[in-house]
Amino acid sequence: MHDLKPSESAPRHRGRDIVIGLVIGLCALGVFALMVRHLLRTEQTQARKFGLPLPVEVLPAKIQPLRVSIGASGLLQQDTTTVLTARVSARVLEVPVDLGQVLTRDALLVQLDNRLFAANLASAKSAAEHAERQVERMAALEAKGFGAPADTEKARAYAAATRQLMVQAEIDLANTRLTSPTAAVVLSRSVNPGETTKVDQELFQLGTIESVLMVAEVSEDKVGSVHLGMTGEVGTDAFPGETFTGEVVKIEGRVSATTRTFGVYIRIANPQLRLKPGVTGYARLASTRTALAIASTAVINPVDDRPTVFVVDAADVAHLRPVRCGLLAEGMTEILDGLEEGERVVTVGQLELNDRDRVRVNPASTRGP
Repeated sequence: MHDLKPSESAPRHRGRDIVIGLVIGLCALGVFALMVRHLLRTEQTQARKFGLPLPVEVLPAKIQPLRVSIGASGLLQQDTTTVLTARVSARVLEVPVDLGQVLTRDALLVQLDNRLFAANLASAKSAAEHAERQVERMAALEAKGFGAPADTEKARAYAAATRQLMVQAEIDLANTRLTSPTAAVVLSRSVNPGETTKVDQELFQLGTIESVLMVAEVSEDKVGSVHLGMTGEVGTDAFPGETFTGEVVKIEGRVSATTRTFGVYIRIANPQLRLKPGVTGYARLASTRTALAIASTAVINPVDDRPTVFVVDAADVAHLRPVRCGLLAEGMTEILDGLEEGERVVTVGQLELNDRDRVRVNPASTRGP
């Protein structure tokens, strides 16, 4: 073999370097072109400068279940308040309950002196029995032709009057013993042993607790999310780690000017009388309803009087449209008016759009979540 002279190998090296340089240059140019293309396809400002469609992402408006969960603290209170009054006038013998005491159904509250009422009942029974026998005698005499029909009718009328007196005597005797009509807590007591009651005198106020109410103080921004019949799960400081389930039965119609909250009343069954009025706790309200909804990020000026969205038509033109919003839940906003199911709504890129801008939709975004 013969060695190449330097004068012969130099042109070959220069040619190879030129080829390598051209390849590198073309690659760099390609990368630059891809970067520019990517920039134009992803940056709205640059796309607008070059008159290209603005890149956006969209999702269709869909009818879907919306799950709401609202938390609020509150206090337990009695379900209802019952006022018990005296139905007869008599001397008080016994009052075995006191303020704040928890009572079971039929627990004794007041025992009055019943001797006079027992005697009245015995007398009324005797009179009623005598009147019934008198009716039988008069009817027998009439049947034999020895009595007048008018006398028989008078006897029947008298017997009816005596039965009425007997029934009233029975009621009066029963009213000398006052018991709790339901499981309750004593809220007030206005009678003591040795006193004499008067008819219609208030004796007790009872708070019924066979079921109790959690009064949850919900913030005013949740007014549109709370409704009657919602399920409420309540945890209390008295029973940590335990959850009691109830239902919303009342919603206050006024927001407090001080706390900016409104009361939501959750009724909870309390068969074992474990829950007491005054216990503090925390309520979580939950419900699910089906509605037309879009991603909340699509709504422009959501707290304004005129919230809007951009809707992309079949020609990929964006149109600014006012909507009426409802429930907010899990990143979704209920649309009460302004959209139809299936319409494409811009969820990314809407802040730089103008009405009737041409857009380029990210193909992946049209499939939705």
